[in-house]
Amino acid sequence: MSAGGSPEELNRFVRDLARRTGELQLSRYDDPGEIREKAPKDLVTEVDLLCEEFMISSIRERYPDDSILSEERGGGISPTGRTWFLDPVDGTANYARANPLFCACVAVAEGDEITHAAVATPRLGDVYHARQGAGAFRDDLTSGETHPLRVAGTETLSNSFVGADVAFLSAGDNPHKEGVLEVFRSCWQLRSLGSAGIRGAWLTAGYLDVSIGTRNTAWDYAPTALLVAEAGGRVTDLSGNPWTYDSDGLIATNNDRLHAEVLDYIAAP
Repeated sequence: MSAGGSPEELNRFVRDLARRTGELQLSRYDDPGEIREKAPKDLVTEVDLLCEEFMISSIRERYPDDSILSEERGGGISPTGRTWFLDPVDGTANYARANPLFCACVAVAEGDEITHAAVATPRLGDVYHARQGAGAFRDDLTSGETHPLRVAGTETLSNSFVGADVAFLSAGDNPHKEGVLEVFRSCWQLRSLGSAGIRGAWLTAGYLDVSIGTRNTAWDYAPTALLVAEAGGRVTDLSGNPWTYDSDGLIATNNDRLHAEVLDYIAAP
């Protein structure tokens, strides 16, 4: 392990880094600066870059030997040491329109395991966080209180709230497209939030029952992988195998029964 103190100290740093990045987002909420397309309908703002610089410099100052993989700058994953996964503004399209559903995502991995994660939603006043083996929690930034989290008890898709990335629907070559559409048709209600980090956090808190991501973006999904697991849920890739950094997507649910039902739809021919 890289130097840096106890797991508790690292957890506090991760939570604080997410919270402070959220404060930076809020400071520019009415002025996101230049907005450009990295790819069609894939936006980056001046604030994305400012937040990324803040996060990376903060980590480099405290943990100079660690690896970092972030959305805009890229980076690398350490096969044996510690790696930080960063999404400086998750939900950039929302942020660019002053929609409050955006967040800062931070996750830490030791080798192949996610050990710490935090998702700060500054306009909503929450920081969701988890440490491996210690549970998942929500910090209420208004009251200063911390609340333990547990996934909801929903066991059937017909009674479930499903959160998903639906941008893939415009791509005709996604092998999971029809299966995911069948999940949408079979659930109670569908939520497209525009933020993978918030989807995972809200599943952890019991506001959603299923979260489906169909892209290979580890900085988006790494926080969900730990938060949901620590709150009693289940996380796999789109084929039901353990989620890894190079998985083609992610399914997170409340429990094994619901997870199996979702996988049956997605895997169906």
